[in-house]
Amino acid sequence: MSRPKPPGAGATGDLFARAAERAAAERVRAEPPAAERPDPERSDAERAAAGREAEPSRPAAAERERAAVEKALPRPYTVRELTRALKSAIEPRFRDVWVAGEVANLRRQASGHVYFSLKDDDAVIGAVMWASQARRLAFAPGEGLEVLARGFVEIYPPHGKYQLVVQELEPRGAGAQALQLQQLKERLQAEGLLDPARKRPLPFLPARVGVATSPTGAALRDLLRVLHARFPGAPVLIAPCRVQGEGAAATVISAVRALCRAGVDVVVVTRGGGSQEDLWAFNDERLARAIAACPVPVVSAVGHEVDVTVADLVADVRAATPTHAAQLVVPVRDELVERVAALRARLARAQAGAVEGRRRTLRALRAELADPKHLLSRERHRLDDLAHRAEAAVRGPRRRERAALDALRGRLTRLEPRARVRALRARMESATRRLGGWQAATFRREAMRLERLGARLEPANVAKLLARGFALALRDGHLLLRSADAQVGDGVRVALAEGWLDARITGRDAGDDPLPGRSGPAGEPERPGHGGEAVDPPLRRR
Repeated sequence: MSRPKPPGAGATGDLFARAAERAAAERVRAEPPAAERPDPERSDAERAAAGREAEPSRPAAAERERAAVEKALPRPYTVRELTRALKSAIEPRFRDVWVAGEVANLRRQASGHVYFSLKDDDAVIGAVMWASQARRLAFAPGEGLEVLARGFVEIYPPHGKYQLVVQELEPRGAGAQALQLQQLKERLQAEGLLDPARKRPLPFLPARVGVATSPTGAALRDLLRVLHARFPGAPVLIAPCRVQGEGAAATVISAVRALCRAGVDVVVVTRGGGSQEDLWAFNDERLARAIAACPVPVVSAVGHEVDVTVADLVADVRAATPTHAAQLVVPVRDELVERVAALRARLARAQAGAVEGRRRTLRALRAELADPKHLLSRERHRLDDLAHRAEAAVRGPRRRERAALDALRGRLTRLEPRARVRALRARMESATRRLGGWQAATFRREAMRLERLGARLEPANVAKLLARGFALALRDGHLLLRSADAQVGDGVRVALAEGWLDARITGRDAGDDPLPGRSGPAGEPERPGHGGEAVDPPLRRR
């Protein structure tokens, strides 16, 4: 069995060989000279006596031989010294290394520390990831997962073991991004951020629309084109941001938060199509949480219909394209106008139906009061019948018949038609008063509305403008607004309050003053036209 050699020493076998040689030499030097050796010719008694005299020198020789061997061997390491030597030799060399391997023996402690092993086909190394780094992982490592670990090698003297202290951990291979994305979706689902119940409806007619996108992309142009086509003049606030590449997610988050602070009613996060790498910024967990925390509804329109990002899943509404997002955010203004007109017509029909219903009720009440004599005649016939029956029942006790007769008279009194006539007349008069008041209020309200509409249309009454002295000049049936719209020699028709005038243009002036007779700088009237060219005076009040 060999011993470990210290630095600079020879092989263990050589050490033992040299030690044996030195011990043999010492033994030779320790032997007595030839003169002192026992003589073979001596008798046995003499040799025994000489042996007894030489015995005390043998233990001393053995002790000297053992001391020589120990002196020739190197001094052994203690366990502590060897461990420290290995620690100082290995740790500085492996302070920052990347290790690829498969996760095995994964254990998560209550403190948050993660212990596991990294292995391949030929070796295994223990690894630990402290809680401060484990909390920042974007995925959850599991058994059998191929990973790439970055950290440093550490030797732990109390156990005599070495391990890899992991500071960064990433999934390895083609499925790394897919695994990271799937685990992010599971976390958001567990927190309820993907729950359809938390989705908010879009406002029917937003006062201002916020858009977070690239200011130079085709997505913004398509969205604005459809927005203004559906609802011309719809106010839009644009927050420019980067939509792909390093740091794009942070700029989109800043844009969304800026739009929320600006007080928009709805936020649209959009960009055009691209590869999965181009759209990866919209799978960022920070962006997903910023969208979920937005106080107003968010529409996500990232890529094409087949592209589904985490931002699409967290947003209140997902649009297949930027054009689709514009269709979801604002209604068509012309359709709204038609809908308002239809509702106004329905209201008018409902009012007319209510009036007609009141009229039918009034007619029915009048019909009940049409012939009160009929009621009286019917009751009299009943009374006569009862009287005949009373007379026919003379055999019965007189008291019973008298009581029955009194009861019938009481009923007759209660059924007197004059009381019913008075009650019905009161109902009719009350209904008539209510109907008259309602009609009068309706007529007054409609009259005031017509007056307001007439006042609003008054400034646009062309006949009134002509009556005040203005005139309209037309060339080839088109209204002339500027002198540049006609040429010298063109024929025009001038519309007055009463009749038309046919005229021909002999000159024109492109000045800003439409009224003649203004004085120039020297107090003299300015000459119209250009270059001394004479023109007819412009239209003026008659």
